Amino acid sequence: MKTNAVPRPDPDRALPATKWVPLFDSAELLDSVAGDAKTPRARGIRLGQWLGARVGRVVPVCQGGRTGTAVLRAVALRSNEKRYYFEVAWDESPPPDPPPAGVAATEPPVADPDPAPPPAIPLVAAGGNGEEW
Repeated sequence: MKTNAVPRPDPDRALPATKWVPLFDSAELLDSVAGDAKTPRARGIRLGQWLGARVGRVVPVCQGGRTGTAVLRAVALRSNEKRYYFEVAWDESPPPDPPPAGVAATEPPVADPDPAPPPAIPLVAAGGNGEEW
């Protein structure tokens, strides 16, 4: 029985480096990664080298007011082929939506200014000699 089994990565959701080229190109990041590579194959190879050096790196992400972390993962396939994907873990709860215009925000509850002290508990030595401290 496995208790902390890590799910096996799905190679169908991972992409080879050549499929990441258009995404990096549209984000205008490809020139900094594969600047002098001229052919599509050379650009894919350079991007694969760049991605391969960053596998396992954890980076913070923010999208639509939610925060979390993303980790670049690689799936090894036949003939030394690698496919890459991001594993994203969002923080537990998204921030609350602001109240609509014209509606007052609720005030947080106010703490009791004079709370009752906790009851006194006599401390006894761990050795069990019955002496109170």
